[in-house]
Amino acid sequence: MLSIPAKGQTIFLGEWQAWFRYYNQTKLNKKLTLHAELDKRMHIDPWSKSQFFTHLHLHDRIKPWLDVAAGMNYNITSLSTTNHTLDVPEWRPWQEASVFKTIGKNLLFQFRYRLDERFIHENDRQVLLDGYHFNLRHRFRIQFSKPIIEFDNHRTLTFKVSEEAMLNSGDVKRTFDQNRIYGSLEFSLNKNFSVETGYLYQLAQITDNTFIKRYIIRTTLYHRIGTN
Repeated sequence: MLSIPAKGQTIFLGEWQAWFRYYNQTKLNKKLTLHAELDKRMHIDPWSKSQFFTHLHLHDRIKPWLDVAAGMNYNITSLSTTNHTLDVPEWRPWQEASVFKTIGKNLLFQFRYRLDERFIHENDRQVLLDGYHFNLRHRFRIQFSKPIIEFDNHRTLTFKVSEEAMLNSGDVKRTFDQNRIYGSLEFSLNKNFSVETGYLYQLAQITDNTFIKRYIIRTTLYHRIGTN
């Protein structure tokens, strides 16, 4: 497990993780879609729990090029020391807006801004304490996606690449939270199911002088209900 070194020069730690996600999208009408996610994140060496997320959010496609959404996350982060693991709960309401633009032939550009209101259970890395710590997190993501192979029966192979920067504000020690770079392939099995596998590089700051580089393999099963 990772340990936090003493203060001093800037230190970079590294680890591999595997993330597994089930992502349901239920279309309620032409504009509204309800999204529900289960997201399990694991350390690889040694194999142990890292985080577990549940997400529920409602999206309104106001225009073909504009989507707005609001949701709630509940997650548990497992903080590990040499011989102890503490599960820390967090409640996270959030809001977002996404804009879309098709560039050239079937290249879709998306810019998303999300505001997280984070209520993290107070703790000393050994036990949970009374109360919650609150801060805001601003998330800025750009993404490009393009179908690269089209098969029969609604089957398509789509390439995606994205980068996301996350910044904290409010009662926080550090403004920078993390940066993510992601590339993946999504294979549509039919009009309701698809599978996406990709590689995510995450650089996160955990103390004033300590950063962690995570090398992540993420696999997602998409389940779409109510599609035509």
